[in-house]
Amino acid sequence: MSFTVKGMCKHGELAHRRKTAEAALTKAKELAKIGCYDVHIITPEGRDYASSEFGDLPRSPVTWRPIQKTNPHP
Repeated sequence: MSFTVKGMCKHGELAHRRKTAEAALTKAKELAKIGCYDVHIITPEGRDYASSEFGDLPRSPVTWRPIQKTNPHP
């Protein structure tokens, strides 16, 4: 499963693949930060999210991890 991040930059279209929605969102923000425009994330199912819809992008479920107790004074 991979997400595609696309954006237009001064040299043309860029496309990057990422394994998770979170990684795709991070890459999309990086592209926007360096001046790319018309940034989109396409899900593995083919749904195309424009930058104004990034908040609607489904995120990976958070994995449950037990809290580890630490002893502050050995």
